[in-house]
Amino acid sequence: MQLKGNVYGPVSPETEKMLNWLTRKSVDRKDEVVQLLSYNEPENSDVVESEFISCTWYDGCYYCQDENQKWYQVKCYV
Repeated sequence: MQLKGNVYGPVSPETEKMLNWLTRKSVDRKDEVVQLLSYNEPENSDVVESEFISCTWYDGCYYCQDENQKWYQVKCYV
């Protein structure tokens, strides 16, 4: 997986626990992330679409989960 720009590596165990809890309570936002990135970061949009199974919003950032159940911080807004 080759992500560029504001896409960061795996999250901390504490954040992962929170994201797992959140996804049980919320709607998948993967389509929203793909569309958002398609405007300014089309390469990352393609990676999110093909490499991740779900995404969510938490504390100012989008996070996406891969097929190995690992979460990645994908895009943040300050």
